[in-house]
Amino acid sequence: MVETLKGTGPSGFLEFGQNLLVVDYGKIYQDGTPVGFLHEDGLMQGLSEPLGVWQGLKTIEELPGCVFRGIDRRGLQLELPGSSSGPTGGLTYNKQSFNVIFGRIATQDHRILGFMTDEGELQFYDDRFNGTLRKMDEVSQLSTIFQGIKSNGQPWQLNYQRPLHRPDKSYWENEIIRYFEDFDRVTGPQKKYVCETMRLFACTGLLQVVRKQEGSAGLGNVRHGASGATGVRSGKVNLDRDEFEKEVGFYKQFGASMVVPRHKPLIEVRINLVVAHEYGHQLEFCLSQAAQGIISEAYEKRRKLCDQIHPLPDGYEGGAELVQPTQLDERVFVSGYARSSMNEYWAESVAAFAVPQSRILLAEVDPEMHELLVGIVKEPEKMLNFNLHESILTLQTSLRVGGELPENPLTI
Repeated sequence: MVETLKGTGPSGFLEFGQNLLVVDYGKIYQDGTPVGFLHEDGLMQGLSEPLGVWQGLKTIEELPGCVFRGIDRRGLQLELPGSSSGPTGGLTYNKQSFNVIFGRIATQDHRILGFMTDEGELQFYDDRFNGTLRKMDEVSQLSTIFQGIKSNGQPWQLNYQRPLHRPDKSYWENEIIRYFEDFDRVTGPQKKYVCETMRLFACTGLLQVVRKQEGSAGLGNVRHGASGATGVRSGKVNLDRDEFEKEVGFYKQFGASMVVPRHKPLIEVRINLVVAHEYGHQLEFCLSQAAQGIISEAYEKRRKLCDQIHPLPDGYEGGAELVQPTQLDERVFVSGYARSSMNEYWAESVAAFAVPQSRILLAEVDPEMHELLVGIVKEPEKMLNFNLHESILTLQTSLRVGGELPENPLTI
């Protein structure tokens, strides 16, 4: 029975010989009687005449003169077989398995994801933008393995790997290794720290975009946390090795944040996420002017409020927000250091957003900044410079197909 077939197919009309059949969500009808099923990828099952009866599935190309015109599950125009053809076989994209049927890339449950040419060019639908087709390039394409035949029947194999790709690592792990240049020279716990605190940005493609636009990160002996990141365009981040080791220790002992005494009896909240913090400075240079204006306005508003309810004490020469121990939940900034400047406010917010523990904290203390950062991972085109829009949207489309980017990135 048609009703037992799995999947939701297209809707429209199927021409077959002298017959014009109705297709409703994949079910093929003649005069109200079910006669077969059409999947979105062009695979069909015949149940009775005029299609015929056969076991298993056939491609629409195997039925001479059979043409479908209508819409797919997205509501986009769909024509099968289509005006162009391509290879047929099995595709592994970033370890995700798909079928390719005459150039149509489809999931195991027959949903079309995009198209592949005989030259190996890939296009995937971006469902965030009404099914816009985005063409993969050397920046966005993930590891690709294909085995099958070209449209002319010639056997064909393709094996594409990203530069410096480590096959035993996922995309996000490889991207962190590319970004953090000293990854192979630090200890196991330090590797774990870097991966945990940078995974969100790697999985969403933001780390790759920033790395290519601004630079990578590495360890050195710069004696003051990091060199040349705040307010000065420097590209690469150089982290002080001793400071980095302390941060890893603090993170292991206290988690993403901790309370430290500063000016008795006043205390300061500290974020123990130095790599994500310095990455935040690089990310700032990739934001649009409008986004930077929003952040600056938010900072000035909080700075004025902080000066009113938590004025700095006499004799204190720093610029951090200090509070009474009993006022910890009434602080204005997610960390004391965030008060010191707009640049540090943004970098500390990015750092706090990096991991679930402090992300919850940021949402409680500074919901406005939390929402801005939710936007940058889910809708980066609303925050990044215009010249980065195409690259991040194409990359995120690729990452969704490759199983790296979940529908809700905040589950990372």
